[in-house]
Amino acid sequence: MHSCYSKSIVEQSAFKQSILHGLRRHAIAALKQPHLFVFQRPFGYIWALYAATYSVANVTDTVSRKLGITAAGTITFATTMLANVPLALWKDIRFAQIYGFGKTPDAKTGYSTPLRQNRSIARAAAAIFLVRDGVTIFGSFTLAPWLSAAIPDNLAAHPHTKPVITQLTVPVLTQLVATPLHLLALDMYTRQYHVPFVERVKQSQQYLASSTLTRCVRIIPAFGVGCLANIELRAAFHEKLT
Repeated sequence: MHSCYSKSIVEQSAFKQSILHGLRRHAIAALKQPHLFVFQRPFGYIWALYAATYSVANVTDTVSRKLGITAAGTITFATTMLANVPLALWKDIRFAQIYGFGKTPDAKTGYSTPLRQNRSIARAAAAIFLVRDGVTIFGSFTLAPWLSAAIPDNLAAHPHTKPVITQLTVPVLTQLVATPLHLLALDMYTRQYHVPFVERVKQSQQYLASSTLTRCVRIIPAFGVGCLANIELRAAFHEKLT
C-alpha cells in the first residue's frame, strides 16, 4: 500500500496525474505480478525504512526502561528520528528520481526536457521532508503514548483501550500538518527551477484534499495498527524472557 501510494503521489506532483488513477494502476500491477512488486527496489526502500524505524524504537525503549531512565520517551523519539529521517529522505528522493524527477516544461512536448539539479532547491526540499518526518514520528511514537496516559478512566476504563484510541487517531491527525509539507517538498524536488513561492505553494496544494485523505489512510496500518501490534508483541516477548 505504502509503495503504491508513494509512486502515485510523486506522479501526481510531477505530472498532475490523479492519485486515485495512480493507486489503481499500481495496485493492479502489484496484484497481477506480486513477485515483481515485492522484489523491485521501491518495495525494498519501504521495507528498509520501516524495519529500521521499528527496530531502533524497540531497542531504545527497552534499554531505556531497563535502565530506569525517566526520559525514555524523549530518548526513543530522538533515536527513532535519527534512524527514520535519513532513510525516509533517501526513500523519498529515490521515488522522486524514479517516478517524477528530471523533467522541466517544454513548449512543444510538455514535461520532457532533462533538468540539471538545482542544489539549493534540492536542499530546501530535503529540509521540508525532515520537518514532515519529525511531525509524523513525534506523533506516532511520543505524542500518542503521552496522550494515552492523559485519557481519564471514565472515558476508557480498560488499560488497553487508551493506547488503541490514541494510536489510531494521533498519527492520522499529524498528516493534516505533514501532507502540505510533503506536497511542497515534492514539488520543489520535481520542479528544480525558479518558480515564485506563492505559485509553487498554490500548485503543490492543488491536490491537498485527496493527498491528505490517502496519507491518513496509509498511516493507519503503518504507525497505527503497526505500533499497536508492535506494543503487544514486545510485551509478549518481554513476558517470556522475564
